[in-house]
Amino acid sequence: MKHYFKIEKFGKIESAKIETAPLTLFVGDNNSGKSYLLSLLWAIYSADETSVLFSGLPELECSAYTEVCGDISNLLQNSEEEQAIEICSAEFLEVLNAALEKNKDRFVAEIFNSGQVTIQKLSVEIQEEFVLRIKCEKKERRMEIFISQPEGRSGISFPFEMVEKSREFIVSLICRDILLGLLKGKRAYCKDSNVVYLPAARTGFMLAKNVINKVGRQMTYDVSGFYETESEVMEPFTKPIIRFLDALESLSLGHKSEYEEIAAWIEQKMAHGSVQYGSEANGSEICYVPDGSRTSLPLRTSSAVVTELTPLLLLLKYKRRLKAICYEEPEMCLHPQLQQEMGRLLIRLVGSGIFMIATTHSDIMIQHINNMCRLSERNVPGDFMKNLGLVSEDLINAKNVAVYQFTDKGTSSLVEQILPVSGEFRVETFTNALMKMLEQTSEVQEFEGE
Repeated sequence: MKHYFKIEKFGKIESAKIETAPLTLFVGDNNSGKSYLLSLLWAIYSADETSVLFSGLPELECSAYTEVCGDISNLLQNSEEEQAIEICSAEFLEVLNAALEKNKDRFVAEIFNSGQVTIQKLSVEIQEEFVLRIKCEKKERRMEIFISQPEGRSGISFPFEMVEKSREFIVSLICRDILLGLLKGKRAYCKDSNVVYLPAARTGFMLAKNVINKVGRQMTYDVSGFYETESEVMEPFTKPIIRFLDALESLSLGHKSEYEEIAAWIEQKMAHGSVQYGSEANGSEICYVPDGSRTSLPLRTSSAVVTELTPLLLLLKYKRRLKAICYEEPEMCLHPQLQQEMGRLLIRLVGSGIFMIATTHSDIMIQHINNMCRLSERNVPGDFMKNLGLVSEDLINAKNVAVYQFTDKGTSSLVEQILPVSGEFRVETFTNALMKMLEQTSEVQEFEGE
């Protein structure tokens, strides 16, 4: 099912039509809106039924909302033990886009902690209509509601007494659940805490995280009353960064992670040592133990490569589950060889079931992903893979990758999807920069020859 986000006049972005994939990459010029769009998508995929995007639904000037609520209310009133209704997705999509139009500015203000960041249009487009099935089952003293749509099935359960006394509230919850599914598409059931943003300044935040305590962050992040006041209060962090710091602080040694093998691979191939946290190290301090050493080093004494990789390592080792990672410039501080390994890592994270969106300036990382896309389309002999040091987990099909080019036009930016050609994504900005450098090198050599 084709599922698009349509965005207009957001920061420098003039317009964009985005269909995300298991691995989505934003490439292009600096100051062209890549991080803005990454933050917006993080907020969308983090949203739940209580999101400001769904506030004021009864006040929407949208007849479709009244109609679908009436159909759901009638379903709940039916006295039969089992009953179901079917509603066309187009009706709920009309409600969703009306809600997005009403609440988009407040949603964006909450993301950036600033009323100065606005968006002219935020909407969802679904190419093919489908039927949503809402089934109601009465069991013992409870009513169970099941919602089926192409991307999955969800369920809600209520006591009979609550259905009788708060039918309007329950109808609203069911409607919000469906709208959330339409908003997120395949990522419909990502929970807030399982969607993580890794900012470009992660090393600085890692080293200062004990100073920036949680209470202080919460006191300095509150835009809930922004629309009721005339003046804006200046705040230090955006919401994605606040949630990033919260995620690091909520790690627990008691959690059994699903990603221990990937974490071990990162430590072996990229960090060349292990990152330890909590009782494994020294109190609650994060430490690094280099390969071949028994001495743990405070993170502040470690190399930039280690501090850059540490947030991801901690999440993979100590967080029970991750559904999505929005990764800002994952190649930061990495030598070209490690940039290639980072491309390999992104593919492995996708293979483990983690939805990845990343901004990048690394032509090496893109080229590695291209190579893995091309190999995935062919019957590659085992000896060839072994000679390259690759295994099947390193390959990815181009249909599971989406690449978007951001081009700075001065006062605005153009966002265009790069479609694969012969199984690879050709990024013109990287090619043009390399060609320009090659031409300059040739001219310098000619000058020296003269």
